[in-house]
Amino acid sequence: MMSVGTRSRLLLTRHGRRLAVALAVVGALALGGAFVVYTDPPTEQVTETAYDQQVGTETTTSAVVTGETDLYPRGETLEDSPVYLLGATPNLTVRTVTDVPEGEAVTVSQRVTLRHRASRGGEVFWSTDRLLTATEERTTNGSVATESTVDMREVNRTAAGRRAEVGRVGRFETLIRVEVAYETANYSEELNAVAPVVITDRAYWLDGSAAANRTHTETTRREVTGSPNTTLAGGLGLFGVIALLAAARVGTMSSRGADVDAIETELTRTRHEEWISRGDLPTSSDKQFIGIDTLEDLVDIAIDSNKRVIYDEEYEAYGVVDSDIVYYYVEREEFEQWMGV
Repeated sequence: MMSVGTRSRLLLTRHGRRLAVALAVVGALALGGAFVVYTDPPTEQVTETAYDQQVGTETTTSAVVTGETDLYPRGETLEDSPVYLLGATPNLTVRTVTDVPEGEAVTVSQRVTLRHRASRGGEVFWSTDRLLTATEERTTNGSVATESTVDMREVNRTAAGRRAEVGRVGRFETLIRVEVAYETANYSEELNAVAPVVITDRAYWLDGSAAANRTHTETTRREVTGSPNTTLAGGLGLFGVIALLAAARVGTMSSRGADVDAIETELTRTRHEEWISRGDLPTSSDKQFIGIDTLEDLVDIAIDSNKRVIYDEEYEAYGVVDSDIVYYYVEREEFEQWMGV
């Protein structure tokens, strides 16, 4: 423990000022880092939805009982019936409703047609369209509706004639087609829907729903500031304070000054204590005295000559006696003055 303490004092004596400066710089940097970590927290880019709007169109059907039938009372209205009797309800009302964002001005164009077409192998080789209704309206209440009524007996006659002409050559179909175009402040799009119409000699119905919808979403990105890393900031701050306190301590100790030679002598004495013994150096005039510059060198002489180093506490002198020669090292000049050497 003595050697460690002595080495530390020697290190502080030789490099204390530079060490104090280094510790002060490290402490200042640590405190600066703590300040930056706390005052400049991390940021990240987040995605937010600016708007999420849906537009949809749907077609419904209804028919008023006007023909003779025992199934329904005359004047009753059938809505979205899975089947309509041709004799009882010959007139079909097609209603198309398109829902748009409410509270926003939207221009909506709706076009409903009845199409007959013939195809073979998936390719259409003949078609004809009958326009049932076409409207354009600008609305802010979120909905636009159109209605048209078609005589299904006439449709049946037309379809029967065309089907007979096509025969086995291809496939004949009758369709309800809905085409919707809409325009808002942010986008302009179209919706299309088709529902097959099945017609027999006695009844008709829509085989499916003529409906379509679309969602419009727009996102924005913005920078969000997170919470500062208080743990890291606190750790850096504490480390910085400790480093500055250590710098002040080292600076104070180094500024007091110390005898480097004395510390080195003490270190050498501690390291080679097994070669040093306390005693009195001979002072007779018949001895030859040879001064050695350092205690380290004196110990080397003792080791080489297989002698011991004598430490005289009265004069604080070290010596190696070899016959008539006394090799010595002193920290105080009084010994040399007393010996007259």
